Amino acid sequence: MGITKNLVIFFHIVILAVLLSNEIILASGAEIKKFSYDHCYHLCEDGGYGSRECFVDCTEKGFRTGDCANRTPKDPIRCCCNN
Repeated sequence: MGITKNLVIFFHIVILAVLLSNEIILASGAEIKKFSYDHCYHLCEDGGYGSRECFVDCTEKGFRTGDCANRTPKDPIRCCCNN
């Protein structure tokens, strides 16, 4: 009886581990969308106009999000809004 009980407990632990690992995989497999540079406005500055101000401005303009970004390392960092 002890061996059967241990096997049942082990079986349940394995099933639980598989289910939890599957949830982690699904959560980490979220779709990553490309960042659009179509709606870039103000220059972002250290200590001045930054990510928070950019986000607020973009949401006020009707966009879902906004952040300071640059297309290439040589380009200036601008506030870019995205849907």
